[in-house]
Amino acid sequence: MAGFLDLPDEVLLYILSLLRISEIGCIAQVSRRLNALIGQDAAWRPISRQLINIQEDEKTRENCGHKIGRRQKSLKEMCRISLNWTRGNKKENILSKFKTRYLPWLQLDGQQLYMSQGEKVHSFRLHDNGSIYKKPLVSFHGQLNDVTQFVVKKDRLLTAGCDARFLLYSKYTGALLNCYQPDEQRISGLNIMCVDMTDDVIVGGVNDKSITLWRCNCQQPMRSITMSDTVRSLRTSPSQRSFASGSSAVADRQPIKIWDIESGKQIMTIGRNWRHGAGILHMQYESPDTLLSAGYDTFVRMWDLRTNCILPVIELEDPHDYTVYCIQSDGKYLIASGTALWGVARLWDKRMNKTLQSFFIGRGSNSPVYSLQFNTTHMYVALSNSLRALSFTGR
Repeated sequence: MAGFLDLPDEVLLYILSLLRISEIGCIAQVSRRLNALIGQDAAWRPISRQLINIQEDEKTRENCGHKIGRRQKSLKEMCRISLNWTRGNKKENILSKFKTRYLPWLQLDGQQLYMSQGEKVHSFRLHDNGSIYKKPLVSFHGQLNDVTQFVVKKDRLLTAGCDARFLLYSKYTGALLNCYQPDEQRISGLNIMCVDMTDDVIVGGVNDKSITLWRCNCQQPMRSITMSDTVRSLRTSPSQRSFASGSSAVADRQPIKIWDIESGKQIMTIGRNWRHGAGILHMQYESPDTLLSAGYDTFVRMWDLRTNCILPVIELEDPHDYTVYCIQSDGKYLIASGTALWGVARLWDKRMNKTLQSFFIGRGSNSPVYSLQFNTTHMYVALSNSLRALSFTGR
């Protein structure tokens, strides 16, 4: 009479895919054959779809760092690391200390980490263990004053600074491709507060309560939009046809607006009954129809742009009423936020209405988390005096 282990591999894999994680651990000890089958991705795929910070499509896996050297992580390994994120099992490492206090900005691009320090931006290659090489791969010079923000897209890097200039570089060589700046009469006292770009248009928020748009191949601005408040955050849509602006919500109680890039006309406003001063400090598009926002009113919100956007789809309030400086999403369930006090970074699961984990980065530090970025194995956090990494790969 045939037994359970006489079933074909395909049938056994289907049965294993119906089990919970704790049950899979028990089954793995029954026989060598079952233990080998449990190592295959097919047994873990249904479980992985319910876990945070797991991306299976090849393009996203490449961008989010699912590879260790030349070895691709198995889905079983990715599930183990995902559980470390959920349970808060991490190890904190100091990657760099700053002699001068900065307001650094970060961006992950595959296996490279870009970081601003004063008037420079450096690109560091990541080790397989998540640390950075001490010597920058490329350094980007040219800003006359501190870099406020930068953005890396495709083969270019764009910086914006307190000298009221945008500088466009080749991200591979650091060569300066173009420089954009307002009229000479306007330069005095101007800062670029925020910046983003599409393939051919640059969008910048200026502290004179305006948004300026430039063609990448032209040094004359294509359009200037006058605002009621200072613009604190800008994000171009993945569709490249529109952008979102987030202002300080002092004179105008509708801080988030969506604009058409070509015409410069306002498409829609988002939310209602915003509090006075509930300014938006950071936004992220998860898709052309989904926008995340965070800022002074201590909430992280998710908006569905296919609706009238009167109310958010998800609203997550910081448990200690800290201003939220920065956010990042894995595009699925996980949101990470950096707050204004004591180096606190939080993890949120969109399926829950409370914090998943809270981390006090650099214990004893009273620095805000100015910027954070994460891939599937590490979270990189920029404080005023250091760059730190949280590793979730431990066993």
